Amino acid sequence: MKFKHKLVPVLASTVLMASALAGCGGNNNVAENNGGEASGQPAGTAQTAGSTKAAKIKAMTILFGNPPVTDNNKALEDLEKRGNVDLDVTFVPSEAYADKLSVAVSAGDSYDLLLMDGGKDDKFSNLVKMGAFHDLTPYLEKTENINLIDEAVWKNVRVDGKVYGVPRPRGLYGGGEASMLIRKDWLDKYNLEVPKTLDELTNAMKVFKEKDPAGGGKTIPFSIFGVDGINAPGPFAGVLPIQFALGIPFTWKVDNGTPVRDFQTPEYKTYLEWLKESWSQGLIDKDAPVLKNQQQARGKFLAGVAGVFAGNVSDLGEANLSKLKQVDPNAEIAIIDVLEGPAGDKGVAVMTGYYGLWAIPSSVPEDKIQQIVDFLDFTASEENVAFYKGGVTGVHSNGLKDGIVTQTEEQLKQADLDKPNSFILENRIDPYVYATSKEADILAVQKASLDTISKFGIENPFLAYNSETASKNPDSYKKMNAVMTKYVLGEGTWDDVQKEIDAWTKGTGAQITKDLMDQYNADKK
Repeated sequence: MKFKHKLVPVLASTVLMASALAGCGGNNNVAENNGGEASGQPAGTAQTAGSTKAAKIKAMTILFGNPPVTDNNKALEDLEKRGNVDLDVTFVPSEAYADKLSVAVSAGDSYDLLLMDGGKDDKFSNLVKMGAFHDLTPYLEKTENINLIDEAVWKNVRVDGKVYGVPRPRGLYGGGEASMLIRKDWLDKYNLEVPKTLDELTNAMKVFKEKDPAGGGKTIPFSIFGVDGINAPGPFAGVLPIQFALGIPFTWKVDNGTPVRDFQTPEYKTYLEWLKESWSQGLIDKDAPVLKNQQQARGKFLAGVAGVFAGNVSDLGEANLSKLKQVDPNAEIAIIDVLEGPAGDKGVAVMTGYYGLWAIPSSVPEDKIQQIVDFLDFTASEENVAFYKGGVTGVHSNGLKDGIVTQTEEQLKQADLDKPNSFILENRIDPYVYATSKEADILAVQKASLDTISKFGIENPFLAYNSETASKNPDSYKKMNAVMTKYVLGEGTWDDVQKEIDAWTKGTGAQITKDLMDQYNADKK
């Protein structure tokens, strides 16, 4: 038994993701299970202990938070025994992952299994065409658990009709910045209801700005973060619920056979004007243009100075609330499931349904591929749902009751050290994957919220496609991003913005649009 970890200082704001979203990526991978223990024979297709020689698997995955302990890890010992594997996992902190992954891919023979955290992006598709990874299609035919993944997800990961990476299932609804989180205690303090509309949210933020509940002028009504203009023009991320409330599509829409990008709609101007007005009134974090990711925006919220940010139901968990209460003992968090705009628009993004792809480098011998796929299938089995949540019964918990872990303080400490969920490389599908709380009342709220938002899904018709033109022109949105940011900050005019939109539409954007529409039309035949 062995595994490795590489340490790079991790932002404090990412630590909250360790238990809720471990295993690992920027999202969660648990499944509902009404009881059961982690011990026993594998329910997946991995060989039972003793039947064959243990398969040696060396994998690299992304890490949010602290790594598992390296010595005498009971969780790893148990999983290796039940799965009949010798598992060697390198955990790389999220902020260093892109560089480490590039090195690993270039080396070719360093790992048996790599988590391609960007999914089926241009980089992955190009690597597939270069022959970097094995075609896994024939090896997946007899899997019991991986084959439960929805066809919509498989559609999003195939390259030329074949599967080169096993998707780690996530919810089609509820990931990323699905909903708005707000300080419920601040609302109560000023006799405000949890906002249901954009106007009510804007008013609440104005009250937060005026009353300064954080004290000392530190209150940040709305915490969002900047974008770099590579994949989208911005100027900010952490705003999807607001965009949907204003009737903006999820990146693209096809209107009577004509593709339309979000910023090409008149509603996008309304959205930028809302941002501009909010910025001028001090409702948006002054650091927003230099913040780089959702974790940093969330960090402002958990530090007790921000009133609102865009997250998802996993942010309601007791770990977040405990952290927030260390700053303010009276803190409470509420979720705004969907935000309604002036014209009645509302929605939540229909996501790809996965986070990251498990790819097997082409240097791995063909006779080892099935063993690796079978192990992934095993970790996605029903018995490992219990293991993910509660680890080894008697060591990390007392098992599950109604799907919720029961733990003593000592067991909780051991689970925090061993981190059983970090070794479940492939999770089981679950529509409530982001409902992560160990508290029954919070779990019920999380599930109810996911049920609610699933009724308001907004699809991106081009979500499964990549544009080669966009890949070759990574700065195609840079100028647009810059002028949009200046406009919101009150340093530019709308004419400047419209000029860049028109330039993109007639230039690089025309070919990007054609690339995507050609794939869309081909699928419709």
